[in-house]
Amino acid sequence: MTKKKWGILILLIILLAGYFILFYKTYSVNTVPKTADCIVALDVKAVRNTIIWNTITSPGQWKKIYFSSTGKTSWKDMVVIPDYVFVFHVADQPLNAWYTVLDIKNKEDFKKGLANYHFEQQSDSNKFPVYISKELGVAFVQNGNRVLVANPAVKDKNLIKQVSEELFSKKQYISNDVLVKNTNTGSHLTVQITPGLFLKQHAIITADFDKKSVVVDGTLSPQKDFTFTESKFNYPDKSLCAIGFVQPSSTTYSLLSVSAKARISNTLNFDIDSLLLPGNAYYNLDITGIRSRVDSALSYSYDDNFKPVEKVVLNNVWEPSFCFSTFGEGTKNIYDYWNRNGKLEQTAAGELFIPMPFVKSYCSQQNENELLVASADYRQKDDMRFVDGIFFLHVQLTALPQEFFRYLPDDMIKATENIGSLELVARKEGTQIKIRGSLHKKKNDRFLFNW
Repeated sequence: MTKKKWGILILLIILLAGYFILFYKTYSVNTVPKTADCIVALDVKAVRNTIIWNTITSPGQWKKIYFSSTGKTSWKDMVVIPDYVFVFHVADQPLNAWYTVLDIKNKEDFKKGLANYHFEQQSDSNKFPVYISKELGVAFVQNGNRVLVANPAVKDKNLIKQVSEELFSKKQYISNDVLVKNTNTGSHLTVQITPGLFLKQHAIITADFDKKSVVVDGTLSPQKDFTFTESKFNYPDKSLCAIGFVQPSSTTYSLLSVSAKARISNTLNFDIDSLLLPGNAYYNLDITGIRSRVDSALSYSYDDNFKPVEKVVLNNVWEPSFCFSTFGEGTKNIYDYWNRNGKLEQTAAGELFIPMPFVKSYCSQQNENELLVASADYRQKDDMRFVDGIFFLHVQLTALPQEFFRYLPDDMIKATENIGSLELVARKEGTQIKIRGSLHKKKNDRFLFNW
């Protein structure tokens, strides 16, 4: 064989190996139970390849790449990271109950990892060993070389046991026809929601990213009983946060449980049913920013003769500048309800809205179809944008004062420090709902996320 043929053969072998390493993907059909009603699929190779390509095409970031090793057993030593990581939720379980199934890479390293991350084995009689780390908020249920990773925030540990029994004992898996709805999208991340009370067919939501942005797309097909009417929203483009949503239909509103309504009402300090009235059309919340205000408070000390000495203490207080607007025929009823139930207080500056304790806010009936609750310093900006839909969210993180980040957790600061803006819009198209979201980085040469 000539050198040229040898060269071609070696090149083909390299290309074939590169294809299998970078692009060829497999997955196991026995990692998701039959009762799963929501499946999140992370395409590990697609994510890795995009990160590699973004890094190769960004020479300015090369000097910031570093590798570190603590010498301790890490997650990658304990379990095998598959081509697809399927994270799922099981029907009739709490919303915070999520699971995934992984293979143990090395049993000895797995045991070392359990000790390293302070896992404790449960003493109750379970068919499969259960390990829980309160520090990490993670639970492992082991079956041979496989492990069910669960969220032990669920107080009833029998829920975790039910999922492990379904997967490991009964071997009741979801069909491959369902899983391919996730894997065939070609996206970095795919969320599949199975049909149920709200949806009449499978809903697929995808998320993809590059160096500058993350884009989310999805289509929902509600049951015919769940109807939506679009509205035209307007909001200042440079506000910190703007949210708008239409009045939900009675069937849609009924999806909120009694306990969920109670939690929302406790947070708002008034009954949520008094606000979301059928006669309303839509709602707008505009938070132009978070501003600093100097607040004075009196304190007292005592002199040598035990006489009180008055002292003025100045505090720097952060407050949102906001306006919440309600539009529709039901606004007069909302105003009357708040007035009858002592939610409004007459002052020289206007009708003080008592349920808003952390910032001085006032309620005003602008006309028969518009009711406002706004902070005292709210001033609407002129750079208005318009959007049609049933829901929208616009967040401009660059409008957040840098001093405010001191009050945020370090992990949150790291995750958001290079994010400039976030947008999400849900529109009605025929009988379907189209979801479009995007997240954009700040105008600099850095990556969107710190990988």
